[in-house]
Amino acid sequence: MVNKILNLAAVVSACLALAAALHGQHTEKTNDDKNAPDPALDISPEEAAANQNYQQPYRPQFHYTPIQGFVGDATGLIYSDGTYHLFYMSDKWERRKNRHKCWGHATSRDLLHWTEEASILDPVLDHKPGSGSGIVDADNVLGLAQGNGKTLAVFYTDYQTGSCIIYSVDGGKMWIRHPRNPVLPRIGKQDRDPTVFWYGPAREWRMVRHSEPFDGIAGKTGFAFFASTNLLDWKYLSEVDGYNECPDIFELPVDGNSNDRKWVLMDAGYNYRVGQFDGTRFVSESEKLKADAAASRYLYAPQTWKRSRTGDLPLQQMGFMSYPKKPAEMPTRLTWQNQMAFPVELSLKRFPAGIRLCREPIPAIQKLYEDSKSWDAFTLKPGDNPLANLQGEQLDIRAEFDLAGASAINLNIRGQTLHYSVPEAVVSLAGTKAAVSLAENHLRLRVLVDRSSIEVFANGGQVSISRVFFFDPAEKHFSLTCEGGDLKVTSLTISHVGSIWAKNDAPAAAQ
Repeated sequence: MVNKILNLAAVVSACLALAAALHGQHTEKTNDDKNAPDPALDISPEEAAANQNYQQPYRPQFHYTPIQGFVGDATGLIYSDGTYHLFYMSDKWERRKNRHKCWGHATSRDLLHWTEEASILDPVLDHKPGSGSGIVDADNVLGLAQGNGKTLAVFYTDYQTGSCIIYSVDGGKMWIRHPRNPVLPRIGKQDRDPTVFWYGPAREWRMVRHSEPFDGIAGKTGFAFFASTNLLDWKYLSEVDGYNECPDIFELPVDGNSNDRKWVLMDAGYNYRVGQFDGTRFVSESEKLKADAAASRYLYAPQTWKRSRTGDLPLQQMGFMSYPKKPAEMPTRLTWQNQMAFPVELSLKRFPAGIRLCREPIPAIQKLYEDSKSWDAFTLKPGDNPLANLQGEQLDIRAEFDLAGASAINLNIRGQTLHYSVPEAVVSLAGTKAAVSLAENHLRLRVLVDRSSIEVFANGGQVSISRVFFFDPAEKHFSLTCEGGDLKVTSLTISHVGSIWAKNDAPAAAQ
């Protein structure tokens, strides 16, 4: 018996030595300065234990954040059987997606209230997985469905092998890697971020993914298209350059006309073009446009929720809002990093300058209103401030103006000023500017204010500005003023927005 125990111990010791050696090999290949532990970026168990609630002063109250850790690219967004699945790049124990990189997962029935689910994928098995997308296998082409349920398939980036699939047959509770992985191997060094979508006219699936180098030119990026009938075997179709990371593509009616439809191809920086997609190649009919003026620096990596079929409306989108990357630039040591943007609905509308993608907050936000105050049409004179008695942290502000008379509008939000210049037709916030195409000298503004962000939507979402701000918790004042003459305020409504988090989740010491 002793010999057996000693032999078993020797086997275990050998296995541990082999595992350590293999781990050392993996570390040697991937470890660099960015992978080294950093006390300023790591989240300690003590910090995590003390902050298992959503009541911290800078915690967003109607934007999704995980209970702790890094939240990044929206990825794998699926809507199925009344449930929205949100996946995102995640690291539970760092304020960056690095050593413990995986996909975070949350679910919602209304795109407002979220339940954080178990993460999927793994930093070692999936080689620090990158972004991708998700679909509902409505026709069971993978042959995996059980009973009446539908398979949810997520396509993700394995940085060593290529584009892979992980799937669920129980509504997203358990996830299994497909044995055929990778379903589309890497061709170039940076082939990643697969977005899969249904192309109805051919009754086939299409994939678009980031491609680098493009045309063999180092540093040049673009997107490559592929086709499949079974989601496993993919055929190359075409390429288009001038895009970078996290592609998304979708079709929308123009001005609600189902007989006039256009495709939109977008990248991680909210850069997009409007055009046509014939199932093989995307042909642009517009210059490169920007869906949000603050994107790339403050807003990044959007994706639309994929349903059972292309064309299902409304089409909803979410990206993430980036916090400062250096701890020294933060007002305090937070136990989470970044936040998701508020979900928006997308539409295409014609303006004098051309067709534009419009983004507006989902109507469901009204379910969070705790109280609202509206003003009838009135004339605002220079020096007046109808919001002198208004205070708050979480607001939805809706205003319409007839611009005849005034030269500028200023909406001060907890110390930050949203400015509109009438002669320039430009809206600006903290140095970020966006030109607005007006109709009959009429301006509409929609402003969402949370504890650490401002999102501005002008003229039905024709332009938007999304910015992160760490407001002074004591500064909760607002003002609305004008310059250069009287301003006709056609309508003004301000709603206090309630929290999406449970009221009883405050730490015990604060109750």
